[in-house]
Amino acid sequence: MSKHYVAMAGLHGCIPNSCQSYDTRQDAIEDLANLHELGKNRKSILRRDNYLELNLGRDGNEYCEIIECECDNPEVHNDN
Repeated sequence: MSKHYVAMAGLHGCIPNSCQSYDTRQDAIEDLANLHELGKNRKSILRRDNYLELNLGRDGNEYCEIIECECDNPEVHNDN
């Protein structure tokens, strides 16, 4: 098993619109920050909490989050 980080974003109660695994937590943070054009403050909250409530109208999703996983196949998380 190898530790990896899963970056997800979507609407509450639904399958994530975006899901991707990364080798590092920082890469997951950067991906979600770029995807949602997060400013310094919101990126800092995501970094602190591994979760951020978003504005659907502005960001296109209601939330984004990062989870740590140790499954044997990190690619199973990827949506592409």
